[in-house]
Amino acid sequence: MGSRPASWYEELEPPPALAEFVDRLWAQGIGDADGEGEAIYDQPVLPDGALDVVAVDDHVILAGPATRTTTVELAPGALTVGVRFRPGAAPGLVGASAADLRDLDVPLADLWGPDGAVIAERTVEATGWQARLQALVRGLIDRLGDARAPDPVGVGIAPLLADQPGRPLTAIAEDVGLSERQLRRRVEDAVGLPPRTLARILRFQRFLRAARAAGPGRHLARLAADAGYADQAHLTRESRDLTGLPPAALLTWEDNRLQR
Repeated sequence: MGSRPASWYEELEPPPALAEFVDRLWAQGIGDADGEGEAIYDQPVLPDGALDVVAVDDHVILAGPATRTTTVELAPGALTVGVRFRPGAAPGLVGASAADLRDLDVPLADLWGPDGAVIAERTVEATGWQARLQALVRGLIDRLGDARAPDPVGVGIAPLLADQPGRPLTAIAEDVGLSERQLRRRVEDAVGLPPRTLARILRFQRFLRAARAAGPGRHLARLAADAGYADQAHLTRESRDLTGLPPAALLTWEDNRLQR
């Protein structure tokens, strides 16, 4: 078998026309395998509270907010591009509740009918990652005439929970002048996840960013405390629930995957 194909990843700012809805544009390429055979690249997709329009090979989908980790196998030469929505902003442009898209990958043709089929076709036919991204962006810009403004409650909840993951939901609801039930409904519609689930995912993502930056010599108990966990055992329970692995095993697997 050949060695793991080299991978590259790039992020770009969205065009001003989409800035109200889109957080970033991104692209990833998998290089050719060395030696004989093909080396499949295991790409983990961890819950992060986001919705993306994604094009990989000849598939163009809307990836809904995930509550569990999946692994995508990418062959050598695979090219993936995506448009990531701002947390809570997607429904206004997508035209569907984010809650209805939870843990789903929906082909654009199923989501937007003939218009979605045209966007997918233009994207698949484009050559190179820049052209593919441009095709996706043009398709989204064409939908702006029918878009509605994002719900400010839905857009505002992610940064609030990221800063204060343990804050009682009743207090947050009082701050925005809603009942707790109304807050839950609007957050689920906008983000696709209950507020507490979103808070758990954002806290785990905060831990992962710090752990990756710390490298192999990382101190899990300290990182757990810095991320807002009660203790390392709390982190371990959350990691098992969200990814299927304890944090040390998850990070070791990730390190090994990137170094093969």
